[in-house]
Amino acid sequence: MCEGGRSSASMAPTASASRRLPEPGRGSLAVDEAGGGVASRRPRGWKAVGFIIGLYMAVAMALNAFAQPVTNYLIKRYNMKPNAATNVANIFSGTYSFSPVVGAFLADASWGRFRTLLFGAAAAFVAMVVITLSATIRQLKPPLCGDVARQAGECAGPSGLHRAVLYIGMALLVVATGGVNPTSLPFGADQFDFDASSSGERREEPAGLKRYYNWYYVVTMMAAFMALTFIAYIQDRVSWGLGFGIPTALMLVTFVVFLAGTPLYVYLPAEGSIFSSVARVLVASCRKWRLRLPHPRDARQQEAALYSPVVVGTGRVFKLPLTLQLSFLNKAAIVTDAGEIRPDGSPTRPWSLCSVQQVEEVKCLVKVVPVWISGVMWFISVAELTNYTFLQALTMDLHMGKSFTIPPVSIAAIFNLAIILFVPVYDLLIAGAAERVTKVEGGITVLQRQGVGLVISGLALVVAAIFERKRRASALDNSGASPMSVFLLAPQLAVMGISAAFTMIGQMEFYNTQFPDQMRTLANAAFYCAQGASSYLATLVVNVMNAKTRRRGGGQGGWVPDDINGGKLDYFYYAMAVFTAINFVYFLLCSHFYRYKGELPEAESPPATPEVALLKH
Repeated sequence: MCEGGRSSASMAPTASASRRLPEPGRGSLAVDEAGGGVASRRPRGWKAVGFIIGLYMAVAMALNAFAQPVTNYLIKRYNMKPNAATNVANIFSGTYSFSPVVGAFLADASWGRFRTLLFGAAAAFVAMVVITLSATIRQLKPPLCGDVARQAGECAGPSGLHRAVLYIGMALLVVATGGVNPTSLPFGADQFDFDASSSGERREEPAGLKRYYNWYYVVTMMAAFMALTFIAYIQDRVSWGLGFGIPTALMLVTFVVFLAGTPLYVYLPAEGSIFSSVARVLVASCRKWRLRLPHPRDARQQEAALYSPVVVGTGRVFKLPLTLQLSFLNKAAIVTDAGEIRPDGSPTRPWSLCSVQQVEEVKCLVKVVPVWISGVMWFISVAELTNYTFLQALTMDLHMGKSFTIPPVSIAAIFNLAIILFVPVYDLLIAGAAERVTKVEGGITVLQRQGVGLVISGLALVVAAIFERKRRASALDNSGASPMSVFLLAPQLAVMGISAAFTMIGQMEFYNTQFPDQMRTLANAAFYCAQGASSYLATLVVNVMNAKTRRRGGGQGGWVPDDINGGKLDYFYYAMAVFTAINFVYFLLCSHFYRYKGELPEAESPPATPEVALLKH
């Protein structure tokens, strides 16, 4: 590795030396973060994961209990104007979505996943205590104001103290999200036993890891479901203070239980940031752009001729074989003279010579980006459907039975419920049957799983368009309020939920397995960044669509005006279905050229069919 990176070279490159590895499998060395020493601890698998998932579920429920109704809370309890409340909510949502990048960097570079997760969970608890107090103590919130006075603009707004307490709580929630979201999934994955293959170069997934990804996401959806139903009902019908206090108390209990499980956990050391290594590879390859690569069509012989020292370290860093994709970067590992390598095997000029391992790690990042973009586009479709489903619900009959009515925001819980119900069916029945046919663990690959979800999301948008046409006609015939039950929106949410069970879990697993081993925390942050980017882009899509359709409609409100009864929301859904189809074609192209991390080069493995039309396995 380049000097200053996570690993060091111990000898000059030879064909045999490039194959030697430490054994990071069973009983691998792990830093005891609680004590600061190094201890050999056998991974406990599900015994340890239960504590981690329990903590994450409580934290996720608390975060959702505030983040989901934040605009409504600011308007009704803090007497903010709708535009001001929306601006505050948007700023909070943006920083909330991108804060995992900072937490991931700290976890991978220095703190480690356990410390970062612990800090984030503690920040979440303090944040919810502050927010609960702000909703409970009279001196920390504006006086109550009725709907009539609010519409007349006669409500007293929040004072400086009120805003300060509220914003402190919101800032701590952002910190909590940055600490918990990127670390909880990979820290749980650390508790499973990773093994190298007999050659020491291929990384084999531990038994149960695919199931762990499935159930982790089920827990995420269960937390959101509870926040959108039980907690939302308490906030709407009882009090905001109690609605925030219940998840806060639950989080305290699970935090104590999580600490009780510390003797069971495996604590892998932070390997250090690889961003400097990425920069070195780019600089070194540019400096050597005139050089010719040896054996340009034979990856095995080319690797033997390049700088490929032994990969050493205490973490689970597995050696990656050289690939011929993005071969321009391979030039960073060309040894031009013996003086480039010190007697101990390390490079004398780290910005001119990098190892094959570093080159392949950079390739991992570059190859993931096109698939990540497809994920962002899928999230845009989900955001559009869920956002406008809420607006549809506001114009429909919210009764469940004769006397019970549900909060409009709770209709989105059907999306979460569909995932909660479908994932166990897929995991226990469908995946097993598919595995017997395809001989692939889990039934299908992570790219195939994402592709299936993309197709289903297009179907969900078509279903939404069909029901919207009926809803709008009914609303226009009844003075703008449709007598149709809000549960007629359930099919579109359920189908999109099934799409998420494929695509979102597929994305999580894809990022966590295809990023460099030292960056699995950042890999998880990439998932949340895709969600954050889609929130901004979804607004842009609506604005562009309205501008185009308003121009064609002679200055009318466009397809998606403020009053959806006066627009053509069904046309918008159809347009988003076409957008999803285009995204699917783009995804197929990405899959066609993608090779999984650690996949053996052509010269060392049997011929493999590329992932054309999602047939690769």
